[in-house]
Amino acid sequence: MTEKNDSLQEKLRALENLFLEKLPLKMQEMEEALAHFLAKPEDKEALTILHRLLHTMAGSAGTFGFAEMGLQAREFEIRLKPLFAEEIWSLADLDTYAAELREYFVTALLNAKSKGATVQAVDYLEKNSDKDASRLIYLVDDDNEITQSILVQLEQFGYEVVLIDQLKSLAVSIATRRPDIVVIELGSEDGKTAGAEEIARIKRLGRLSIPTIFVSQSSSFENRLQAVRAGGDGYFTKPVDIVALSERIDALVGREEPKGYRVLIIDDDVVTAEYYSAVLRNAGMSVRLLNDPSQILGVMTDFRPELLLLDVYMPLCSGVELSKMIRQDNSYLDIPIVFLSSENDMGKQLDAVQAGADDFLTKPITPEFLVSALSSRAERYRLLRALIMRDGLTGLYNHTAIKEELGAEISIASRNRAPLALAMIDLDNFKHVNDTYGHPVGDQVLRTLSRLLRQRLRRSDIVGRYGGEEFVIIFPGTSAIVARRVLDQIRIAFGKIDQHAEQGDFAVTFSAGVADLELTTDADELFDVVDAALYRAKQGGRNQIELAKV
Repeated sequence: MTEKNDSLQEKLRALENLFLEKLPLKMQEMEEALAHFLAKPEDKEALTILHRLLHTMAGSAGTFGFAEMGLQAREFEIRLKPLFAEEIWSLADLDTYAAELREYFVTALLNAKSKGATVQAVDYLEKNSDKDASRLIYLVDDDNEITQSILVQLEQFGYEVVLIDQLKSLAVSIATRRPDIVVIELGSEDGKTAGAEEIARIKRLGRLSIPTIFVSQSSSFENRLQAVRAGGDGYFTKPVDIVALSERIDALVGREEPKGYRVLIIDDDVVTAEYYSAVLRNAGMSVRLLNDPSQILGVMTDFRPELLLLDVYMPLCSGVELSKMIRQDNSYLDIPIVFLSSENDMGKQLDAVQAGADDFLTKPITPEFLVSALSSRAERYRLLRALIMRDGLTGLYNHTAIKEELGAEISIASRNRAPLALAMIDLDNFKHVNDTYGHPVGDQVLRTLSRLLRQRLRRSDIVGRYGGEEFVIIFPGTSAIVARRVLDQIRIAFGKIDQHAEQGDFAVTFSAGVADLELTTDADELFDVVDAALYRAKQGGRNQIELAKV
């Protein structure tokens, strides 16, 4: 078990202990609610409070491993429902219900003390332990000039590359230190398909179950077939398109960062909400908890969630009412709303769906199923938003979207009194690139820079294509001086990447301007000052970064 998962299990155990510590108080609250209900059976408010407390107990007890306790609470909750439809109980019915419920209180407390709960997340965590974060590539080719060029360029994308110029050394190298992927020349001085044959041999020995990409001077059917038969996962012809190779490597080794879906949990049951929050954070999601539904609009603006997770019953308003309120705002018409509740009444679930919910999950729920269900909803939301907000060529935010992102990030930074920097990049002499090598090659240059930015920047940084050959980067929590330092490293790396064209290889540079909120907190003015800094960088000779001035 990794350190990360050990830490999460400690959090879950702490939450389990907190649930147990609060259990007597929860039972006392239900006892008081029962007393108020018995004193005034016709009082709908007293009935509603008792029903909500039982509903919460049904979900939270099951979540923390006390399945029987949760099921019994659910039965007592269901027995109350006819009273909402004006059914009247006799005194004998009331006495029987009260006696059985009080017996439940005592039994539940005794059972909780005598045996601990089994948190459902344990199996899930064991299945999802951290993978090795190594990004090691073995580059196998006896053509030192070509391999050295590929090595230098792959290193700009953040990989660790080890050159192996003797095919016979590969098996020993793999046994000594296992790589994430092997990029190998199909043939060698030992034969036209010696590389493929060696890979097949190593696999037969059981030493290689890692992705393999073949490169070759030829794109013939015979060579490609040989690569497939050797178990190849990719095939590139020389000169190798480094951006395409990088994309293929990332796809094969799963190097991309966790999706980091933003999930807002709204639930008045703090301990249970913390439990689900810990599970989702362990899956790489960014989670915000909200126990007071009245703060929903402000939190939606600040956090900009990609999915809402609600309970049906809450003291201030119901989840259904909250869902309707959210759907009345056109900005949130498409955001996924998922209910997570112990309510299994199909009528109530239908009410939730009709109020705008996309799904209804029933407590208790296994962490693995919860993560899967929410991930699929959030991913679909991202894909739909991407059609509207993303640039088709680079996959970055488009002009409109990046301006909206800047406005939102400035608001957050201002409220939190945090720094924020903005950078504008412009490719140097890009018109010459298009005129000399053609627009398809120019598009490839744009894709190269966009991929380099995504790989070298933080996940919290926001990158957009502002238009043409201009890019914009928002650096939350960062000063202009720090942003300039980071961007300068990317500038140097970009200049070392070979761009391929029929006329020959060439390199491209970029210039940039950087500003932060020390100059202005107005989004339009910030764009103006950063554009002025970019202009000075261009006038100063290009391939440099200028800080904005007052």
